[in-house]
Amino acid sequence: MKRPPTKTGKKAVSQFADATHFRLNVSAAEAIAFSAEIYSGTAPELPEAEETDQALLCRLIVQAQPRNGKAQEQAHNLLREYGSLSAVMAAISWQEPSKSIKALPEAVRVLLMLVREAGLRIQRARLRRSGILADSAQLYAYLRAVMGPEKREQVRVLFLNDKHQLLADDIMGQGTVDHTPVYPREIVSRALQVKATMLVLVHNHPSGDPTPSADDVVMTTQICGAAKIMNIHVWDHIIVAGEKLLSMREAGLL
Repeated sequence: MKRPPTKTGKKAVSQFADATHFRLNVSAAEAIAFSAEIYSGTAPELPEAEETDQALLCRLIVQAQPRNGKAQEQAHNLLREYGSLSAVMAAISWQEPSKSIKALPEAVRVLLMLVREAGLRIQRARLRRSGILADSAQLYAYLRAVMGPEKREQVRVLFLNDKHQLLADDIMGQGTVDHTPVYPREIVSRALQVKATMLVLVHNHPSGDPTPSADDVVMTTQICGAAKIMNIHVWDHIIVAGEKLLSMREAGLL
């Protein structure tokens, strides 16, 4: 099982900080905080979203490298390739980044990693406080941000206690563009380890179509069966496909 992208990001940030003694000034920190809230969907909605993405991305590039005379061009090219700020942030964490990402100065890549991680942590903190099932809109926004732009299928499991509080958020499988091996025994074992009584299964469809396949239904049935033996309830199986999302529970498939 591969480690979640956030761990890769932390390692890269640490290595960069050690090598260059990188420090954020006040305005850069403000840029991180504000853009992280935009990225996580928690800041007030601003008009003309495309211009907002362009402005934020350009500002971050300049903060990371003040003498970068190509900030506007770099921001424009990234948004043209990936379509949105959140997609750019996700691309930064990929193990095989595109040429346009590799072409960015290292300071810019590290700062964008920080923004992505900050945004995801803001969302996780809100989910932990309110309870995973208390606000489906917040849950769906988090899942779209963390899984929507991924180019390979992965299976994520949210482990909850009987109060619906998040105990662990783990990637339990990662595969190709249309298949991910999943082992119910490993999921149940992890649930017992963290003392979870409820699970929310999540996986993504890089194709952009959230419709569950026959294999998805079979996988869900197998995990539900294995979990039931240990008195663990599978609350939902959510499929994320870019900005689209399908709840198998709401669709009557669970």
